[in-house]
Amino acid sequence: TFKVYSNMQLSVSLGSPFQRVTVIMDTGSSELWVNPDCTNSYSSQQCTSYGRYTPSSSSTSHDVGAKFAIRYGTGSVNGEYFTDNLSMGGTTSGIGAARIQAQQFGVANTSQFSTLGIMGVGFGYQLDTNYYNIIDQLYVQGVTNSRAFSLDLASIDASQGSIIFGGIDTMKYIGALEKRPIIPWRLAPDRYSRYWIYMTSVGITPPGAHSSALVTGAGYNQAIFPDSGSTLSQLPAALFNSLIAYFPDAVSQGGGAYTVPCRYRNQAGTFDFGFGNTTIHVPWHEWFWFDGNSCWFGAQSTQSTFLLGDSFIRSAYVVYDQDNSNVLLAQAANCGTNILAIGTGVNAVPSVTGACTASASSTSSFAKATTSSRGA
Repeated sequence: TFKVYSNMQLSVSLGSPFQRVTVIMDTGSSELWVNPDCTNSYSSQQCTSYGRYTPSSSSTSHDVGAKFAIRYGTGSVNGEYFTDNLSMGGTTSGIGAARIQAQQFGVANTSQFSTLGIMGVGFGYQLDTNYYNIIDQLYVQGVTNSRAFSLDLASIDASQGSIIFGGIDTMKYIGALEKRPIIPWRLAPDRYSRYWIYMTSVGITPPGAHSSALVTGAGYNQAIFPDSGSTLSQLPAALFNSLIAYFPDAVSQGGGAYTVPCRYRNQAGTFDFGFGNTTIHVPWHEWFWFDGNSCWFGAQSTQSTFLLGDSFIRSAYVVYDQDNSNVLLAQAANCGTNILAIGTGVNAVPSVTGACTASASSTSSFAKATTSSRGA
């Protein structure tokens, strides 16, 4: 079983014999790297517990002879490229396992900020990398029919969610999957190949209200991308200010971030994000993030790189279809498991209405799903 834990951690195995490491799955970047510098991480003890990859201990490792450097919003990493066998899914063969031969990835020499490595599942070859990244290799090596995958992060209270490479689970969402075209990199705000799409409305439904109060006007069209590598969302200042105004006792913590009284997490309000004909309702319980001490508003105000982080994705079922340049969204739910393969061509993602009803909300308990070889 291939697990995606509640904070987007997942386990992968590298080398021969396999060496298990834990990484963060990130839809906002494209490369896999491992072995963070634990002396520069938030928690050295926690960092070392996530496993290490030693190339010399693998009979199938190969030093590419090239260095890499990646900069993120909160830090950077430098190291060397290797290729080696990679397995996801807990076993090395059979249904539920995804195995890749000679996958290129980075082995860090120095890094800042991170206690784990990162597995980027953004655009790869000829767009963001000069080699086949994981999404490319799954397709090229015949594990999937196309460069597409679905993500069910699941409720903040769930122990794990799931990612299905090459498939969707029709019992993890409500209604139709709304197809949103990915904005080409030439037209994207940062001119990078990301999962940029247009968000068409934002509203808030306070506790006890029967309808959403829009904070955006007619014709609203905001470029934004769903980024599983970010805990909080990052919103334009005007939009952020319209939302935070509903919480007059919010306290600024600097950097565009706010804390709020934790009582809000137990109230039955929603934040409502529109994408064409579909609105994703994010319960306050999912939006306000409790870090063990304080409750944080689920978004920060920023001037650039607008994204919807885990505070949003927990309430959405998201399908990333690279080959057709679409992101598909529906309201997340959980009423069982029914995995269908994503095929090929313009209608590769099955046009299947979700099997769940509104009562199977995104806060339901999670039932494990498996990765699939072509959704099997």
